[in-house]
Amino acid sequence: MANYDVGASILSIITESLYDDPLVVFREYVQNSADSIYRLENYNDKCAIRIWRSGNDLFVLDNGKGIKKEQFEAEMTKIGSSSKKKQKNLGYKGIGRLSGVPYCETLIFVNINDYANGCAQTYSINGKLYDALKDSEEDVLLSFKELMAKIGKSETINLKEYEYYNQIKNYENLLKTTNAGFIVILKKIKTVLKNTIEDDDFINRLNWLLPVDFEKDLYCSDKGELFRELTSNTDDNPIRYCRIFYGDRQLFRPIKDKDIRKYLCKNNFNYAVGFHSFNGNKIAIDKDNSFSGIRIYIDNMLLCDENELLQNLDHFGLLEHTSNGQLQSVKGIGAMIYITDKVNIVANARRTFIEVTDTASLDFLRMLAEFVNIIYDTRYALSNYFSAKSKQKADEKKLVDLRQKALDSLRILAKENIELSAEQEDNTLKFESMSVAEQKRAIKKKIELSYESDLKLYLKEISDFDFENAYDNFIRWLQNKKITQLFLMDKITIK
Repeated sequence: MANYDVGASILSIITESLYDDPLVVFREYVQNSADSIYRLENYNDKCAIRIWRSGNDLFVLDNGKGIKKEQFEAEMTKIGSSSKKKQKNLGYKGIGRLSGVPYCETLIFVNINDYANGCAQTYSINGKLYDALKDSEEDVLLSFKELMAKIGKSETINLKEYEYYNQIKNYENLLKTTNAGFIVILKKIKTVLKNTIEDDDFINRLNWLLPVDFEKDLYCSDKGELFRELTSNTDDNPIRYCRIFYGDRQLFRPIKDKDIRKYLCKNNFNYAVGFHSFNGNKIAIDKDNSFSGIRIYIDNMLLCDENELLQNLDHFGLLEHTSNGQLQSVKGIGAMIYITDKVNIVANARRTFIEVTDTASLDFLRMLAEFVNIIYDTRYALSNYFSAKSKQKADEKKLVDLRQKALDSLRILAKENIELSAEQEDNTLKFESMSVAEQKRAIKKKIELSYESDLKLYLKEISDFDFENAYDNFIRWLQNKKITQLFLMDKITIK
């Protein structure tokens, strides 16, 4: 039998060191809910996770299996161990349930054994009492088990008489499908968590963080097969997702069909699979496209983005170029990587990156570094080619060499025999590589060509000639032409 009688200070270490981002409460409790749902024998689309806020209370509810009645109190009071298997479950370190302690006055767990008959258990942790013990330094004299006996309380309740029954009853149809479930309640959330929830980017962060499905329009695109493959809820698919709602809004990965660049390619990193999307004419940051950079997932739960990835690759000496240059490059594509080998590759304690402890994890890092370095090489190969091409007196042999290098880099990145974008797609690149004076001359020429076309049409249409007011009449004709075009467009839209 394992000994869980560790020092009480472990709670402070866990909550203040490991869980210093308020968003962590959604990650940890959704992980536990997803595990519970995946364990159901009849897991289907009637299973879901509901998250909502009511006043200063935050709720996370699922209709999964919950915890066996006789095991509930033991599960709530032990630390540093878990009955979960890391190969099959999202969370397995046995400490995630405590992540909410710093962010509310009372943390409550409700285990629903039999919804129809109102049978449930609760375990509550008094955060205010814990803070008082900490301030008096009394906690250092206690074991973890003794601490939990002071600040925790276990009860068997009639759910229909419970103070939060009206909140829970709103999801009665969900709970009836399995007649069981689990609820985490953060009672009287603190300001730091409240500010996180009220931030304009909160829903977007949840969409990227949690194990949710892709937007439906991706399945209708010509790349739909890839997304169906990544989201098939089968036992042998390591990339699973849940129906998750915040309030009445279902959460989806925030990638639209328009966010997919010209090329969409599958990846295989031996320990992980994924996909990336990039343009064939340049790799550059698009501020209007939220699907940018590299995101790494474990069990479809966000582990880290390109910032943490590049820091670690640099730490292990795996980057070939400057960190800033690499960052600018990877932000010019969109990539998602899913860890599938959860035996050799596991998350670190903070769940911000992988544990780098053996040859397998280092081998995985080397593959990620190779991918990052290829993106960088492709970006500059394209840039060098189009920059040289825009110069009128570019050396022909040099141009051929640069074009071949750009093509070779693209083909390595795409893992297929692709071509550079069509000539008309190169105009924007040529313009961007010009000096300010050259850009002004190009704009002047474009306007002159456009006006020349309009002027020819104007001269064909007019019958009254007025030399003195010729310019003003031409401008008025242009304005009337524009108004007529807008009117016709409106009529077409109305029809």
